[in-house]
Amino acid sequence: MDHFNEEYLQRKSEIENYLNLLKLLDQDGIKITSLDDADGTTIPGNAFQVAKASFYLVLYNLAEATINAGVQSIYNRISDENLSFSEIIEPIQKVWWIQHHEKLSNCSKNQLVDNIFSLYKSCINTAIPPDFKGFVAGISGSIDAEGVRKVCHKYGINTIGDGRELELVKKNRNWLSHGNKSFREVGQDVVLSDLEVVRNKTFEFMDGFVTNITDYLSAKRYKNTG
Repeated sequence: MDHFNEEYLQRKSEIENYLNLLKLLDQDGIKITSLDDADGTTIPGNAFQVAKASFYLVLYNLAEATINAGVQSIYNRISDENLSFSEIIEPIQKVWWIQHHEKLSNCSKNQLVDNIFSLYKSCINTAIPPDFKGFVAGISGSIDAEGVRKVCHKYGINTIGDGRELELVKKNRNWLSHGNKSFREVGQDVVLSDLEVVRNKTFEFMDGFVTNITDYLSAKRYKNTG
């Protein structure tokens, strides 16, 4: 759990450093100098536009990495406590079955019984904790606030409200990743105050997720108490 929080804070720090760099680049006549070029090189305007657009990628990285790390921290706790399938809550049991869905759906009729029996033996094995292989349930495509809430629902984690700025982050990330828009197009009309607002709201939303994961682990809500 400490590693999860430390990694999250480190990623937030990286975002703050990046935003501070953008503020430096936003100054008129800013130049980059080196030992070999004392006169320096002026930063072209389109480079600044690219740098602003890239900020959405950095924010998206925070959201995706934090969701994955949060779910993995649950799996780690199950493994560390050597909990069997029957000792974890039903929602996480369902996640395990979802993970193995392809093993059942993409096999021949002759293999189906063998595969079901193999999974059944894994369920009743009390000596080895279930292996989730890093699978994250609830995510289909890119992450936004609703996607985060779906993940929370799948694992029995308390959900977080609002988070609408993540939709903007996702949209710009997808445009850039899939080539629908250039970095210059995404960054040209963005001012730093806009990025600060998106940063603050994204942090607020993800802080809520991290707090809920921390509470979830502290209360051992992954564990079947019935």
